[in-house]
Amino acid sequence: MIGARRFYALAVVLCLHGPDADAHALDCAAPLGRGAGGAPAVLAPTSAIEPSPPGLGVMTIAMLPDIQYYSKCGSPHLAAQMRWLAAQSASRDIRVALFLGDLTEHNVGSEWNFVRDQLQFAQDRIPLVLTTGNHDEGHNGSAKFRHSKLRDYFPAPPGVASADLVETRQPGRIDNAYYRVALPHVTLGVLALEWAPRASTVKWANGVLSRYASDRVIIVTHAYLYDDSTRYDWAARGNSQLWSPLSYRLAQWESWRDRNYDGEMLWNALVRRHPGIFLVLCGHVAGTGTGHLASRGDGGNLVQQVLTNFQELDEGGLGYLRLLEIQPDGKSLRMETYSPSLGLFAIGDAQQAMLTLDPALW
Repeated sequence: MIGARRFYALAVVLCLHGPDADAHALDCAAPLGRGAGGAPAVLAPTSAIEPSPPGLGVMTIAMLPDIQYYSKCGSPHLAAQMRWLAAQSASRDIRVALFLGDLTEHNVGSEWNFVRDQLQFAQDRIPLVLTTGNHDEGHNGSAKFRHSKLRDYFPAPPGVASADLVETRQPGRIDNAYYRVALPHVTLGVLALEWAPRASTVKWANGVLSRYASDRVIIVTHAYLYDDSTRYDWAARGNSQLWSPLSYRLAQWESWRDRNYDGEMLWNALVRRHPGIFLVLCGHVAGTGTGHLASRGDGGNLVQQVLTNFQELDEGGLGYLRLLEIQPDGKSLRMETYSPSLGLFAIGDAQQAMLTLDPALW
C-alpha cells in the first residue's frame, strides 16, 4: 500500500508529466523504497506546519542539493522547487538560491536541457547560482576528465543572476564564478567553485576574495565536508572517506600538472585565510547526507560548514531543499528543511538548527 506522502509524490508526476513520463520516472534507477526492509526512504519526523515561520526582517538563502536524479528522470520535483521559491521570493525575502553540484547524472544534453527548462520558473525572480559536481564532468558523468556541458547550456548565469556576476575564472564559463548580492547592510559575496577545485582555481579564488575583502562570503563547492562532520582529508584518511574528490580518475589525471583539492586542502589554502567567509556549503556525500562543522578562521571569524544531500531519499530527494534564514540582528542563521512537493518540513535535529554568525553580518 502506498503511504500518503508517497502517493502525493507519484500523483504530482502523473499530473505534470502524464503516464508515459511517470513510467520513465519510476524506471530510471532513482532510489525507490530503499529504506530498512524495503520501506520508503523518507525524512522523518516531518510536519505540515512550519516550526519557526520567518518574522519581519528575515532574509533567506535557499540551498538546492544534488538534483541529479531529477534531471535524469525528468522528475517534477525540480519544477516544484523552482515554482515554490518564485512564489515565496517576496514573502520570505529570498536573496539567492545556491545549487550544490551534480546538476545532472550523466552530463548529457537531454539532462542539461531539462535543468535549463525547469530553472525558467524561478530565474527571473531569484538569482540562481550553479555549481558543478562529479556527475557534471567527463563522458557520461564519469569524472574521468574535466569537461562539463555546463559551458554549453549555461555560458552565462540564468536570468537575474547575470546582474550579480562580477568575475569568472574563464570567459563564458561559470563553473568558477564570483557573485555579489546587495543586502541592506553588507554585500554578500558568493564564490562558486568547480568540482575538485584545481590549484590554479584556488589561486584565482584567493585573488578574488582579496579584491573584495569587505564582502561577507559564502563558498559553494560540491565535495568538501563528509557526513561525519569532518572535512574530506585524503592525506590523513584516504579511502576511509568514501567518494573523496581525490579518489576519482580526474584527480589522478590532473595531479601532475594542476592538482585537485579536497576539503582540508581547500580549508588551509583558501577558506581559513579570508575573514569575510562565514559559510561553506556542499553536497555530494550519500550516507546520511547531512553534516555540520564550525571552525575559526585565521582572522577569528567563525566559518559554518554545512553538508546537504537528499539524493538517497525516494525519487532522488522528494523535493527537499534547505532554507537559511538570516535573522534581523545579523547574528544568527536559522536552517530549515522543506519539500514543496510534499508540503512538509523535516523537523529532525539534523534538518533544522540555529547557526551562530560571528562576527555578525552587521
